[in-house]
Amino acid sequence: MSDAPDAPAEARWRTLADELRRYVRRRVADPDTAEDLAQDVFVKLARHLRDGTPTGPLHAWLFRVARTTIVDHYRRHDPVAEVPDGLAGHEPKPDALAEAAPLFASCRNFLHALPAEQREALVRTEYDGLSQSELAADLGVAASTVKSRVQRGRRRLAQALLECCTFEFDRRGRIVDWHRRPGGTGGCSDC
Repeated sequence: MSDAPDAPAEARWRTLADELRRYVRRRVADPDTAEDLAQDVFVKLARHLRDGTPTGPLHAWLFRVARTTIVDHYRRHDPVAEVPDGLAGHEPKPDALAEAAPLFASCRNFLHALPAEQREALVRTEYDGLSQSELAADLGVAASTVKSRVQRGRRRLAQALLECCTFEFDRRGRIVDWHRRPGGTGGCSDC
């Protein structure tokens, strides 16, 4: 048996770790605090894996722990502060992320199919947490250019998803259910 690391598993781990860090950064304003909280989640994962395997899908378990860690952080530092909307009172079913994994895969495929400028604008603003003005300064283009790229990318992504699936939303606009369209077009073979 070889001691060499499993490259695909290592790549999957890096992707999951990056997703977790982005998740925390989008919910905690201070970058150092966000990194500390992400590390706390990794420590909890290591302890849990040492004691046994997480119940249910690892991805769902990890993000549930991250959400709880962030809420605990806000409560610890200001017990009367309001917890941000994305965290307060919205506890997804344990299997919700696992059930939506095929939809996430299709969304990722649609995102990769966008023109490079639109894809970069969406990834860096929506996932990496940069503001549109920060991205404009980084790219050396006008803020209106970045705004247009983000809007066009969102429209194309939404169009691709709507050609693939039907969605049900709650009153706040969050997806509560989705179904693949019979004979759906748009290359959504993953969902």
